[in-house]
Amino acid sequence: MKAVYKTVPALEKCFQILDLFARSRRPLGISEIANRLNYHKSTVFNIVYTLSNLGILENGYRNKFTLGTQLYVLGKAAGRESELIHTVRPYLEEIREKTKLTAFLGILSKGRVVIVDKVDSPYGIRVSSEVGLSIPLLAGATGKVFLSQMSDDEVDRVLSQREMKKYTASTCSDTTGFKQMIKEAREHGVAIDKEEYIEGIRAIAIPLRISRGKLLAAIWVVGLNSQLTDDLIPGYSLLLREMGAEIEAHFV
Repeated sequence: MKAVYKTVPALEKCFQILDLFARSRRPLGISEIANRLNYHKSTVFNIVYTLSNLGILENGYRNKFTLGTQLYVLGKAAGRESELIHTVRPYLEEIREKTKLTAFLGILSKGRVVIVDKVDSPYGIRVSSEVGLSIPLLAGATGKVFLSQMSDDEVDRVLSQREMKKYTASTCSDTTGFKQMIKEAREHGVAIDKEEYIEGIRAIAIPLRISRGKLLAAIWVVGLNSQLTDDLIPGYSLLLREMGAEIEAHFV
């Protein structure tokens, strides 16, 4: 027996708006959305800001919106992986097999690093975090590689708006010193974290420079001090850079 139901107009409009974003592949403002879909501006305003509060959309420059982080997370949970996640996943698995460390994929969203996929270490004792977890932008190796993808002016703006928090005794809380770390990450294509964010934990991160609008992405590995020793860092850094170059080639 066919179910009897009433269509919910607001939901139809919501998905029409999301479809418009998917087809446009660029930031859109309230007025443009309303004009292109022939919807009342007030209707679009309410739907778009609701989606923004949920993380489905992101409010960017001059109140223009883009698809948001939560779509990646929902897509992963539902098994309908985004192009980015679908492309990067095999490389995370290969990195895990070669390093025995937990490998992550993350993107920048609303000023924080958000984990959108991961492959856990096979070690019984391992470092792991859940998909959807966000990390402060000025924390550890991930922060440095995301900031390395920004212009100097953008870096200055970010640093002027945030307090340099000292997470551990190894954290660099000096703006000048931190900017030098960002410069080195930009030059070498890799950033190292030796207990800068969490005591006893090390990480290696690389940026992913992909042609998807303003999307900033990175991959990184995390392990205990005993699992990511000084002698292993150069080889693992090279491995991540090689994997990163292969991933970037998919998005040319």
